[in-house]
Amino acid sequence: MSDDAWHEDASKTVRILQSIVAAMCAGMLIFLVIALSMAPLLKPPAAIRPISITLIAFAFVGLAQIARAILLWKITTKARREILSGTYTPLDPRRRISSVPVEDGGCRDAKYLLPVFQAKTIMSAALFEGCGFFAAIAYLLEGSPVGLGLALALILGVAAHFPTRSRAIGWVERQLEIVGQEKMLR
Repeated sequence: MSDDAWHEDASKTVRILQSIVAAMCAGMLIFLVIALSMAPLLKPPAAIRPISITLIAFAFVGLAQIARAILLWKITTKARREILSGTYTPLDPRRRISSVPVEDGGCRDAKYLLPVFQAKTIMSAALFEGCGFFAAIAYLLEGSPVGLGLALALILGVAAHFPTRSRAIGWVERQLEIVGQEKMLR
């Protein structure tokens, strides 16, 4: 079986992910527009406008980035380890790869890695999204331009997760190279 088989699956996975990431960005933008329109109605007097909630939002962004790094590393290395040991089961049990011949391990492994790419993209974008909503709420409550800037930056962070076919294929091929190197070390 050629690379074309899993490349076609990559195209399908990317189309689904593009819809999900676009919807995440749209939801954040809609909420931010609502916050922008409501903030003048809720703005406290200037003398009592602390930015403590905005500072907490920044702290959550830092914590989310640490969690993101650990989470993505964990799911990716777990998938590679299971591929190496032959015990990999798809994240979605409906996506069993029974039609791929065992001797075509590279294609089979690539098809197993595509849902991992999908899961890591959604998880990573969701962490940005959650912090973005919190920053928008901070702006809504405090009226701080810093909170607004953080919310906009986090919307761009979600948009940066917008997948392309070449990004998905490149990620899977890098993981396959690592799996190949780990096989040689065994």
